[in-house]
Amino acid sequence: MGEKKSNGKKIAVIILIIVLLAVIGVTAFILIRGQLNQSFYKESIQTAEKYVESENYEKAIVAYQNAIEAMPEEEDGYLGLADVYLTQGETSAAKVTLKKGYIVTTSPKIRYMLDGIEDGSLLVKTPGEESEKQTLEITGKFGWNVSFIQKLENYTYQDFQAEYGGTPDIVKVARGELEVVHPDLAATCYYEDTPEFDDIVDDEKDRPDETGMPNMLVLDSLSLLFNNFGGTASLSELQSISSTQVTPVTTDERTYVELVNGSVVVRIETDAQGNITSDNAWNEIILTEANENRDRKGLLAGIVIDAVTGEGVPDAVLEFAAEENSANSDSTQTGSDGEFSIELEPDTYQVTISAEGYTAETFEFEMEEGRNYSGEQFIISPELAEGTARIVLEWGAEPRDLDSYLRGETDGGDSVFVSYYNRQSTSGGSTIAELDVDERSGYGPETITLYDLNGVYTFHVVDFLATGTFQEYGATVKVYLPGQSQPEVITMDPNAGVNIVWEVFELDHGELNILNRAPADENLRSDSK
Repeated sequence: MGEKKSNGKKIAVIILIIVLLAVIGVTAFILIRGQLNQSFYKESIQTAEKYVESENYEKAIVAYQNAIEAMPEEEDGYLGLADVYLTQGETSAAKVTLKKGYIVTTSPKIRYMLDGIEDGSLLVKTPGEESEKQTLEITGKFGWNVSFIQKLENYTYQDFQAEYGGTPDIVKVARGELEVVHPDLAATCYYEDTPEFDDIVDDEKDRPDETGMPNMLVLDSLSLLFNNFGGTASLSELQSISSTQVTPVTTDERTYVELVNGSVVVRIETDAQGNITSDNAWNEIILTEANENRDRKGLLAGIVIDAVTGEGVPDAVLEFAAEENSANSDSTQTGSDGEFSIELEPDTYQVTISAEGYTAETFEFEMEEGRNYSGEQFIISPELAEGTARIVLEWGAEPRDLDSYLRGETDGGDSVFVSYYNRQSTSGGSTIAELDVDERSGYGPETITLYDLNGVYTFHVVDFLATGTFQEYGATVKVYLPGQSQPEVITMDPNAGVNIVWEVFELDHGELNILNRAPADENLRSDSK
């Protein structure tokens, strides 16, 4: 019996030793792993800072993200990453980064920076952004960006992903409440379950349901909301576009006005007289009918735009000719702002758009089953005068600001150069070429009209902010020439290797020579940006 007890004690001691060794091993592993993480964290921060110094912001972002992943409880990674986002003008991404960091760290520095962004004291402009464009005369009528409003009224989370980037930053504010920032949308989208719609947020996955729609947005830049907006707008201009009376409202926090467009309610901070004084003014976009129509499918909402003014074309007729089943064919007409909506069956359509004084143009549009389409733009050109040509640039949400450059020489020896900072080329009081529209918030159109075809000209497109994403996102140029019923459409070659400048075509006495390449020299002019 005593021998059995002795063996039992030996076994207990052995087990205890094994447990102690295991604990020591786990502790040592945790310590070593912590030391490795700390070392990697410091290296990542140092690497990020070097990239910031050299203005290589894309790599700086990756390095800061690596630092945060290694040591999420440290504040410097969040602060550095937010600072880079601010430098790039991505205010929403900066706020999301800081909110995530504050939840983990409760750092006073992070809270201070976040408060500074929200009250406007820490907003930083993108290097060079708008520095020369602020002095440009704003042409055209101030008004709503109808295309963007249509998106807000109809876009689901899935639609925002498809349009503005599929890997957004998401902050969980509370159960059933999220803040979402998409990579290519300078705004924060707020999703929240309501008593009527308790499935907007997927709490198991901490993301919105694919069919969920945001209840509210806050924009980094008001230029997304308005056309021909130069950073300021008077109370009378705001009243002219609102469907309700616009009167300044003063609270303890601010003075603001409330504008109404359909189901969209917009609140924007103003001065005491109700004038908008900044593109970055406090705002909130309330979507009063969010999620009420999210199950409806087959809706196409869009706008027909004048290529020369950038404004909507009223009373334009759209004829949808279905290719697969002619019974699906239909037609509609635009309203006073050029907007339209129509319900269509799944099919591929040839869309012919005609309006008085415009060249009739045909587009192809595919309506997929189970989908809605909102904010679709169809750009048409006023009829050309004899001996003239028109160049229309179109693109997507990114890069945000593309610029058209036309240069060349007439047979009479006149040098021609047209861009955003030299809108006209003239000779003897006559205009040779003119920039009609300079679009700075994505999509286009950006338009040049050439009035003298007796010469040789080249056309380039420049990514003003040098984002490095031009080739990734691409662009399209339409060239309207005399005697042609439809424009020549040039889409960026996916293998062109474009960085900042896209060399699109040469026009030799009205004959089009498509180049579609990256130029040998990106410096278009010695004093250009």
